[in-house]
Amino acid sequence: MQRRPALALLVATVSALASAPAPAIDPGTVQGHLQFGTQRHALRHVQAVKNPNNPKRLWILLTSAEISVKEAADPAAVAALAASGKLRGVRLNVDAAAPSVNELQGALLLGKEEAPGGEIVFGASGEKFWERLSAGNNRVGGALRYTKEAGPGGSPPWAIDATFSAPVFAK
Repeated sequence: MQRRPALALLVATVSALASAPAPAIDPGTVQGHLQFGTQRHALRHVQAVKNPNNPKRLWILLTSAEISVKEAADPAAVAALAASGKLRGVRLNVDAAAPSVNELQGALLLGKEEAPGGEIVFGASGEKFWERLSAGNNRVGGALRYTKEAGPGGSPPWAIDATFSAPVFAK
């Protein structure tokens, strides 16, 4: 007869553990904007994913509209969303193991009227672009303030001013 109370306690404990909520991942946060010509776009959403083609690199997407992790890992899907006018933002490409404040690579995510394919790829090195950039423990964070003057071919000036922190997803 003593087995039944012990068994009932065991079943209750296992049920409680099975239904306990999993530890939550701190969501990503971003504050800032992307300025492209005269258009200013608030950056309110962030996703960070490992680059599917090079897992040593991270893609950090700072966007005006929310996107899923799956979309963040698919540059064609993100470019299509941007080209259709559903979002604006930037995809930053950083070294996951050794992020460098002296390297800036990525793509501006823009509409068809600004970029027919939905994005403009950029890259620069040799000077400090980031105020802060860190990656580790499955999280990335940074503060970026960068301005690009108008180009000689008539390309408009653009600027990114953003502070972010986000969990890093594999895909």
